[in-house]
Amino acid sequence: MNKSLNQIRLFLCTCSGEDDFVIRKCSKRIQLRFALIGFFVLLIFFGCFLSATTFTYSLFQGITWISLAMGVIWGSVIVNIYLLLLYTISPKLLPVAFKNLRGQTVDNDEKLKEDKFLTTSMLGRLGFMTLLAIIIAQPLNVLIISNSVESSIEKHKIVQKIKMFTIANKASIDNEVLFYKEFNKKIQFLLNKQDSIYVSKQILLLNSKVSDDKKFINDSDKLFKSLKKIDEMFFIDEKSNNSRDSIINLLNTIFIKEIQSDTDFAANIESITINNKKIKSYFEEYKTNLIKTINLKLENTIALNKLLEKSNFYIKTIQLLLYENLLSWIITFVICLIFLMPIYFKFKVRDLSESFFISDYKDDSEMKRLRAEITNTSDFRWLQDKIKKLNIIGLRTSDYYFQRIVIEHRMILENYDSTKQLYSSILTAKNQEFNQNSLERIKPILEKLKQINIKSYKKLKVEIDEEYKDELFKKYEYWLDAPFRTKKRNISSVKNDELSFLDFIYQEKS
Repeated sequence: MNKSLNQIRLFLCTCSGEDDFVIRKCSKRIQLRFALIGFFVLLIFFGCFLSATTFTYSLFQGITWISLAMGVIWGSVIVNIYLLLLYTISPKLLPVAFKNLRGQTVDNDEKLKEDKFLTTSMLGRLGFMTLLAIIIAQPLNVLIISNSVESSIEKHKIVQKIKMFTIANKASIDNEVLFYKEFNKKIQFLLNKQDSIYVSKQILLLNSKVSDDKKFINDSDKLFKSLKKIDEMFFIDEKSNNSRDSIINLLNTIFIKEIQSDTDFAANIESITINNKKIKSYFEEYKTNLIKTINLKLENTIALNKLLEKSNFYIKTIQLLLYENLLSWIITFVICLIFLMPIYFKFKVRDLSESFFISDYKDDSEMKRLRAEITNTSDFRWLQDKIKKLNIIGLRTSDYYFQRIVIEHRMILENYDSTKQLYSSILTAKNQEFNQNSLERIKPILEKLKQINIKSYKKLKVEIDEEYKDELFKKYEYWLDAPFRTKKRNISSVKNDELSFLDFIYQEKS
């Protein structure tokens, strides 16, 4: 059991995104802190996976394999971004250079001593993580508490259905009115009074249908304007909400009545006939046009119902949850807290690490000095020599950040030294090659001089050998703390004569 718990703890430490090698050397208390961070990271991955899966499942109308794949991809992407940001939230591990407005490195001891939590950079990272948390929380809100807004969604569907129906069929209803006017205009001089009364009774159904449709458009426009005024209110009280519900119910009533009217009209219009030869052709034309218009409205209604059945109003559900249900805000806040808590835990690990260092090396003044020099360096030469000679494997402290600083310093210094040695050997070899080639070119001329004037030959030979003597090239260090380049050397003034200048150029000591 203990072995399994230990493996779980170490696995969670790995999930924290920190150096697993260093964490394993620390005490269980430090490991538990990083294991807690790793647990939150896994929780974030699971939340991102669930959020993306449910959103994609809703978006692609229930295609499971795409939803699962998108969940894994989204969870992996967000967790990697999160771990990258989390990795940067650490105490200052390496020396930092400060630059002025011209981009020049300057000394700023006050800034080096600062170690605040809420810096501009930290606020930016916190803001970005909070934004991610808010985005991820919304599909989870829909998954958990969407049932609480089902009635509101149904009301929204009614409003959208009627609005779309009105927009789609307004032109058709306008055509109905136009056909009605044209028909009356054509027959007004063709019938006597008795025939007009008879025809009016025969086409009463047609005329009343046109009037009802026109009334539907006018009534729905008025109700929509009233509904818009309520929706634009900053705060909707109970009275306004009840008025809104009444308007929606009234809209639904007139809509149902309109649909029923279209259905009945389509069923009964064929039975209407006029035998008067004078207007029969005009009536058939009017009747045909009305049938086409009503059938088009019915087709639009069927298509509209299919469209609304396919839509789940996902975004509107999120809006209504945030507007109506306090629990959605609580869930969002909890998820934001899950994203932000590891940042706080990681920032506070340094305090625990420092307390371990104090207890581990309470009698070791040299290690105390090493830690002080790492934090606020005053003797760069001593610090570099000490880190290079230090037995890192033998460090007996649970101060995670101290161990990590020492390891990273050692890696940088060793790589910097090996790089300098590499380029030193390359430049030295190039110089030797140049010297050898130059001597080969000069040798025939010296041989000729030797035959002519041996004394001049010997003198020039000594000068040439001295000039082309092989030298070891070394890098001149312009910075006190190379390779970190945060502290410039104090350049001593040079006297204005050639000898002092040459002494300055070729001096061996720093």
